[in-house]
Amino acid sequence: MKKLLTLLVLTGTLFAQANNIFTLNPSVNSAGMGNVGIANAEVKNVFHNPAFAGLRESHQEVSYVEWLPNLTDDMGYQSILYTSDLGWSSEIFYFNYGTQVQSDQYGVVLGDFESSSYRISGGYGFGFNDWLVGARLNLYSHNFIDDYSIDMNYGFDIGAYKEFGNTSLGLVLKDVGGETEFLSQKLNLPMSVGVGVGHKFGNFTLASDVKFYEDYNSIGLGGQYDLGIASLKLGYYTESEFDVDYLTFGGGIDAGIVDISLAYYYNTDSFHNETTDSFHNETLMISFGFDL
Repeated sequence: MKKLLTLLVLTGTLFAQANNIFTLNPSVNSAGMGNVGIANAEVKNVFHNPAFAGLRESHQEVSYVEWLPNLTDDMGYQSILYTSDLGWSSEIFYFNYGTQVQSDQYGVVLGDFESSSYRISGGYGFGFNDWLVGARLNLYSHNFIDDYSIDMNYGFDIGAYKEFGNTSLGLVLKDVGGETEFLSQKLNLPMSVGVGVGHKFGNFTLASDVKFYEDYNSIGLGGQYDLGIASLKLGYYTESEFDVDYLTFGGGIDAGIVDISLAYYYNTDSFHNETTDSFHNETLMISFGFDL
């Protein structure tokens, strides 16, 4: 879908929200649990907590997401995750805004352009006095229109994790860094402090994450039931300041060398399109993982 954007809208609206793209959860494994992952110790959740690289497991994963496919047909994101048995982690996150149509202030179409944002990350985790601790360096970049360049920005994350019997605790400080500058505008990274707790009841895990941003907070609550090589997940996520809330459903199959994860977001305020027999504000996520 092509969206008609003037440069005023591009710089005033798209850029104003651009850094918030980096708060999107690329972990399909945790998406089905209400985006909960700070205290759920798996290398697949290293986005939520860089300390999980300290689990020292070799894992490779590719994720693909069509973002709000019932509202637009060419917007989405992909990510590639790698963790090593030496404690290192790396990730590439790429968000595609789709094809834009550039027009002047009179609505005259000037041409098409592609817009995108990406993040490249590298981190390390290790064990220390019964804790897992880790840190990650992130490089952020935006590409909105060929005639205007945006300098690459940087930031870092630090995290910690500890188990107390069947209860787990995770702490994380994310996206601490510099400003992104575009024309006369400057934007800070969406820095946040996150706290996660989890508890295992046999094969069932219940967990929750709370994240504190400068202008808003987010809460995620989720559960996972393990069925051997398969798992079922259910969750709820909300950002009350923005009236954002949705249910999440997910599951996965882990066959050892290969695993597949699926997640589905459903906004409780979405509306039904009778013409297409579909609901808006839905998102389907899929990832393929390899343990080599």
